[in-house]
Amino acid sequence: METTPVDMKDRYLSFWLSMNKLSPNTTLHLPQNTQIKGTYIGTDAENNRFRVDKLQTPMGVYERAVIRGTDVDMIEIQL
Repeated sequence: METTPVDMKDRYLSFWLSMNKLSPNTTLHLPQNTQIKGTYIGTDAENNRFRVDKLQTPMGVYERAVIRGTDVDMIEIQL
């Protein structure tokens, strides 16, 4: 069975919708081996920004934050 572009888009959207419902704890990997952790809340339509609550960074903890998608190398999801 071949996967069509429509199927791929549907899976992509389903993934982000389920992420919004779950609000999982995540680790975001940034350049220069920096890791930040928090609770994933949502993203914009193009994944240019990620909303994270209780963000733990080397500089301290932030109750709410928006992370630029271009700053994120990888997102690790803890389910």
